[in-house]
Amino acid sequence: MTFRKSLLACAISAAVAAISVNAFACSTVIVGKSVSATGHIIVGHNEDNGGRIFNPQYYVPPAKHKAGEMITYEPTAAKIPQVPETLGFYWSQTLDPNGSSFSDGFVNDAGVVIVSNACTGIYDNDQKLKDGGIGYGIRRLMAERAHTAKEAIDIAIKLLGEYGYFSEGRTYTVADKNEAWQIAIHKGNTWVARRVQDNEIVYIPNNFMIGKVDATDTKNVIVAPGLIERSIQNGRYKPAKAGVYNDFNYRLAVQPPERRAAEYNRSRNELAWNYITGKKITDPEQFPYSVTPDRKFSVDDVKAILRLHEPTIGDDPGWYHHNGFGTCRPTSHESVVFELDPDPEFITAFRAYARPCETPYVPGYPLAKPAANANFMTWQEATAEQFNAQDKRFSYHAEFASTPFINHANVLEYQWGDQMPTRDMIKTLEDGWMGDRAAVHAQAKAAMKVSKQKALDILHNFNVQKMQEAQGAVDRNLASIAPHKIVVLAKELDPKSDANVKIALLSDTLLDATTIDKDKTFAGPSRASTVAAVVMSNLAKPKAFEKKDVNGDGKTDLVISFSQKDLTKYMMAGAVWDTYLYTYTSGKRICAFDTVPVKGQTNKKYSNAERGHDR
Repeated sequence: MTFRKSLLACAISAAVAAISVNAFACSTVIVGKSVSATGHIIVGHNEDNGGRIFNPQYYVPPAKHKAGEMITYEPTAAKIPQVPETLGFYWSQTLDPNGSSFSDGFVNDAGVVIVSNACTGIYDNDQKLKDGGIGYGIRRLMAERAHTAKEAIDIAIKLLGEYGYFSEGRTYTVADKNEAWQIAIHKGNTWVARRVQDNEIVYIPNNFMIGKVDATDTKNVIVAPGLIERSIQNGRYKPAKAGVYNDFNYRLAVQPPERRAAEYNRSRNELAWNYITGKKITDPEQFPYSVTPDRKFSVDDVKAILRLHEPTIGDDPGWYHHNGFGTCRPTSHESVVFELDPDPEFITAFRAYARPCETPYVPGYPLAKPAANANFMTWQEATAEQFNAQDKRFSYHAEFASTPFINHANVLEYQWGDQMPTRDMIKTLEDGWMGDRAAVHAQAKAAMKVSKQKALDILHNFNVQKMQEAQGAVDRNLASIAPHKIVVLAKELDPKSDANVKIALLSDTLLDATTIDKDKTFAGPSRASTVAAVVMSNLAKPKAFEKKDVNGDGKTDLVISFSQKDLTKYMMAGAVWDTYLYTYTSGKRICAFDTVPVKGQTNKKYSNAERGHDR
C-alpha cells in the first residue's frame, strides 16, 4: 500500500469511527430578501472536509467552445456535451489529495451563487446511472451556464434525467438577486426542488431538510417524475387525500430518521434553530426546514450562526475543536457569507479562510477577481488537477493568501484557552471593514455609471487591500501569542523509517526551553491537516531529550527526538509539511512549527469510493 493510500485508508477508517465530525459537517443558511436587514438575499456556508485541503480562489473567464467538445470531470463519470458559450465565474476550489466532487463554491457572471451540503444515508442506494452518472459536473455546469437560480435548477434537473447522480445525496443551494432555490438530490434521478420564500430563513446541516411540500404548487416546487408514486408504493408516503399531493414529505420518503437524530446533525440543528427562533428544539423530527422569523437578519447574524459551538467545546487538554458538533468544528476549513446584489459585480463575499470562530471574515467582491496570491496555479491547471493533483500542490505555501489565517487558526486550536482576547481583535477588524466596504461600494457604484472596468478596478483594489490588512492583523496577533521557534534538524522526513529525527525548541527571552513538561509534549501535523478523529494523544511522543545551544545565542535549547514514522503518521509523502511541536511550560500551552519535506511519491489511482465523493 502506498503512503498516500495508507493515509487515505486511515482517514476513511477514522471517518467510519467518528463519522459525526468528519466529512459530514457542512452547514448552509439562507435569508430571504424580505427578512434580510439589507433587503438582499444572504447565503452563508461552512465547508467542512478533513485532511490536507487547500481552497485556492480563481476567476475563470467566459469562453467559446468547439462543436462536439465533451467534458470529463471524474474519470469514471459520464462525458457531457459542452455548450457553445459559457459564462465566466469565480471559483473557490477544494483542492484535495484524492479529488473533490462536492465541495467547490461558485459565483458566476450572471450573479448566481452555488454551494452544497452532503445528505447521505438514504433508503434506496441501487438507482440506475448512465455512463457512470454525474457528480462534480452538476455544480460546475450550473456555474458555467445558468443566468438565474431557476435556470440552474433546470440545468441540474436535465442532467439528472439524462445521467443520474452517482453520490448518495446532496442539497444544492443556488441563489440570484431575486430568489434562492434548493434542489435536494438522492442518488439516481430522485429529487425535489423548492424555491425559498422571501420571508423565510433556511438552515440545513448534512441531512435532507426539505419536509412537506405542495407538489401542486408548480411555481415553487418541482418533484422528480415518479418519486411520489414510488413513495406511495413503498409505504413512505400516504397523501391525506388520494390523488392530491400537497403534503408530500421528501425527507421522510428518502432518508431514515437516524440521519436527523445523529449527533453530528442534531446538535447543529439545535444550535442554529435556537439562534434563529429563540426556542430550544430537541426532537429531530420537529426541526423545521424553514421559518418566518420575527425580526430581520443581518450578515453578522449569519456569521454568528456559522460560528456556533456547544457549551462543552474546549474542555480537552489537546486541540480546542477536539469533539465539536456545532456548525463550526474540527473540519471547518472555509466559511463564506454572500450578500447578493442587483449588479453581480457587487455581490459581496465575507470569507473566513480557516475555522470561522478563529478567523476574521474578510470582505471582497468575487467577480472583481481575487488577490493574485489567492491561488498558486492557473485556473486551467486547477481544472486539470481537480481529480489528479500533483503531490507538490499540497506543500506548505508561505506565500499563499490563506496561509496566515491557517497558521493563526492552528495555533489557536492549541492555545485558545489562553487567547480569548483574539475574539476582540476579530470583532474590531470586522466592524471596521463593514464601514470600509460601504464606502467602496458607493464609490464603485458611482464609477459603474461611467465605466464597468473602472468599477471593477476599484473593487479589485479593495479585495487586495482588505486581504493584506487581514493578513497583517493575524500575523501580528500570531507573533504575539506564539513567539517561540522550533527547528527540525533534518533535510527531510522518511515516513518508512524507524530512525529518530531531532526537533530543537529554541530558548528566548520569554522561554527557557529546558523547563517544558516532557510528559505533555507531542509533535505532528497541524489541526488543519488532520481528519477530525485524530486527537493529540495520537501524535508522536518524545523518544529522548538533549540540552544544547543549537543556534549559538548563548541560551540552552532543548533538542527533542521523535520517531520519523510516528511524526509523519498523518502527513502525505511528496510534499513539504508544516510540522508542529505542542508542549506546556509553567502550565501554559505553547506551540511552534517548522517546515520540512516528507520523502516519497504517492499513487493517484483510486476508485470513486476511495476518492471520498461525499466531500
